[in-house]
Amino acid sequence: MTLAVPRRKAVKAGIDLPVLGLGTYRSFDSPDLDRLGQVLGAARETGCELVDTAPVYNRSEASLAALVAARDDFFVATKIWDTDPTDVEAVFQDQLRAYGRTSIDLLQVHNLNGWRANLNWLDRQKAAGRVGFTGVTYQFDNAFGLGGSRTDLARIIEYDLADFVQVNLNAAQPELAEDILPAAAERGIGVLVMRPLGQGQLLASPPPVGWLSELGCTTWSEALIRWVLSFPQVTTVLTATANPAHFRANAAAVSAGPLGPGEAAEVSRRARSIGLP
Repeated sequence: MTLAVPRRKAVKAGIDLPVLGLGTYRSFDSPDLDRLGQVLGAARETGCELVDTAPVYNRSEASLAALVAARDDFFVATKIWDTDPTDVEAVFQDQLRAYGRTSIDLLQVHNLNGWRANLNWLDRQKAAGRVGFTGVTYQFDNAFGLGGSRTDLARIIEYDLADFVQVNLNAAQPELAEDILPAAAERGIGVLVMRPLGQGQLLASPPPVGWLSELGCTTWSEALIRWVLSFPQVTTVLTATANPAHFRANAAAVSAGPLGPGEAAEVSRRARSIGLP
C-alpha cells in the first residue's frame, strides 16, 4: 500500500494541503530531468503534490516546469522577486508559458521584496483568475540587501493581505513560533515552512541513536521535521532533495505525526546547542 501523508487545512484559502511539500532550492538546479522526475514521482505517490520554487533558484524552476508542464496534479507555488511592474509581468508571463498554464496555484512575494506594490499586483491577478492564491516569503530581515522585515511580515498578517506566508522555522531558530504563527492562525492564513533542517546544517551533528529512540524517532532529520509539525499552525513543511529515497523517508517521518510537547522541547534544546550561523 502506498504511503499517503496527512493533510492540514489552509483555512483562508479553503483547501487541504499535504503536511509535506517538495522544495527545489539547489536540489532542482540540475539538468538530470530523469532523476528529478523520480523525486516528483515519489512526491506524487505519497500525496505530497505541493512543490515550491522560484525564478531566482538558477535552473530549478525551469527544471520543475519542464517536468510538470500542462499537468494539473501538482500544486505549484512559485515567487516574484522584481519590483519594476514591467519586469514582474514579464517574468510571470514566462512562468505561465513554462508551466503550460493559464494560472499559477500560489504566487508569493519573495523575501517581501517590494511587498506593498507586489501584493497589490497579486490581488489584481487573483481577481483576473491568473493566480489562485497570494503569499509572501520571509527568511530574515532585509534578505540579500533587499526584502522586508519581520515587522513587515507581522503587518501583512495583521491586515490580512495574503492567503499564505512562508517562513524560515526550525528547531534551532524557533522565534517566529512565538508571534507569527499564532497571528497567522488567527486569520486563517496558511503557513509554509522552509529550511526545517537549517538547509542541512543541523544534520552535521546528529544525536546518539539511543537518544532519538527515546523520542520515538529513527533519524535526526525525522525529529527535526516532526518538530516543525508540532505547531498546529503550520500547514506544510518543505524539504528540498534530489533523492527520491530521501523524500520517501521524509514522507514516512511526517506520517508518524508531530512530536509531543516534551519531545519537541528536547529537540529544540539539542538543535539550539548546535546553532546556525
